[in-house]
Amino acid sequence: MPKHRKNKHGKPSKSDKKPEIEKSSGDKPQAQKPETRRQPRPKGNLPKSPQEIENILGKLGNLDDTDDIDDDVSAAVAAYLSGLDESEQAAVAAEVRRLLDALGDNFEIINQEDEDDFDVVSPGLQPRISVEQLLQKLIQERDDPEQIDLYALSDLTTKDAETVRQQWEMVDVARRRAVVADLVEMAQEDIDLELGRFLRIALRDSDAAVRQSAVTGLWEEVAPDLVGPLVQFLQSDPDESVRAAAATGLGGYILAGELDELDTALAMRAEEALLAVLNNDQDPIEVRRRALESIAYSGEAGVRQLIEDGYYHSDPTMRVSSVFAMGRSADVRWRGLVRAELQSPYAEMRAEAAIASGELGAKSAAEDVSALLQDVDERVRLAAIVALGRIGGPVAQDALEAMLLSDNALEVEAADAALEEMQFFDQMDAVSLFDDADEEEWEESEDDDEWYDELNDDLGEYEDDLDDDVDNDVADKLI
Repeated sequence: MPKHRKNKHGKPSKSDKKPEIEKSSGDKPQAQKPETRRQPRPKGNLPKSPQEIENILGKLGNLDDTDDIDDDVSAAVAAYLSGLDESEQAAVAAEVRRLLDALGDNFEIINQEDEDDFDVVSPGLQPRISVEQLLQKLIQERDDPEQIDLYALSDLTTKDAETVRQQWEMVDVARRRAVVADLVEMAQEDIDLELGRFLRIALRDSDAAVRQSAVTGLWEEVAPDLVGPLVQFLQSDPDESVRAAAATGLGGYILAGELDELDTALAMRAEEALLAVLNNDQDPIEVRRRALESIAYSGEAGVRQLIEDGYYHSDPTMRVSSVFAMGRSADVRWRGLVRAELQSPYAEMRAEAAIASGELGAKSAAEDVSALLQDVDERVRLAAIVALGRIGGPVAQDALEAMLLSDNALEVEAADAALEEMQFFDQMDAVSLFDDADEEEWEESEDDDEWYDELNDDLGEYEDDLDDDVDNDVADKLI
């Protein structure tokens, strides 16, 4: 069964607060018994000359340029050290050096004004208006409410949820669509925005666009009570877009089942619903391709054949989804086919092939993926950046560092995030998580990976003289 790494897309948040170094208050100590440790000097006895401060700070070691150190902090540190005997100073210096080594360059000294920024309360935790007030605005007023007012729908109480359930359909359909779409987008940026109860109400909306947005907003919430509604949407919703969204949403339940994070019966129910769609040629291609992408998480033997069938399907969008599924499957035997598709004449296929190369850790494709950083399509370039962060290695690192000089702000941001992800997983790989027997098995699997790469080295190339009519027809389907 393929091994899955827990949501590799969900890399560490960049929003972690930087370490805080507080200034010493300098207050006079209370009288102490003679046998207690000596306390720092009172404020009036602080060392005042720069040379005295530099000499004391020198005890910390390797501080060659004290001009870069904040004067107040320097004085506070010097005062503290001067209140200790030599052995105590040495112990403090050793501990500070250990902390500085651990922090590296990723910290800054903040002042009180900066500290106040951390106390800002998200509107998701402190809505500006009540649910009843928001609903009245949505129902009665012509102007759209301010986006901040929509936070009233976050983390609904049981009472508020019932109020929304009773009045929601009284809101104009166009406004309902806008509200749900805006909230789903906002939730991607604000972790304090809790939409679970609200989106469950929106799932019952009479409008297909609202239902689709609600299903999309619940993709990351793998909850037992949602399996039934998602399966029902997949099987019988009259709108194709809702069925496709439900097929995508069920992918999280397949993965949770593989990771033993979901009841087996629920995971099997989701898997059976997806397989039923894939085996029904009468279902819309959009629904079937999303079902293929989701079922790819499954370790069942028959899934590989489904992915291969999708790759040789006559519809180009199904072929794109099959390459996506190859990456999601964590099956290294797909590396060769994925690498070949990096040369596809279609931008969407090149982008998906790049992502799949990253998911499969195809280091032999690092140079081919790096070449896509010069692609004419921005989607492909961004996909290549993400992929290189997951592939890792010196080739990928050099290519990503070069992208930091790009004039495209999105590319620079993506390259920075990719380098951060690469560094994180390099550190993880340096920690042994296996005993000796496990490591021997792991080394054998690595040899197998190389064998598959060599097996698929020559898979041919795309012809340059593709028929224009066919090319345009395929391109239209891939847009």
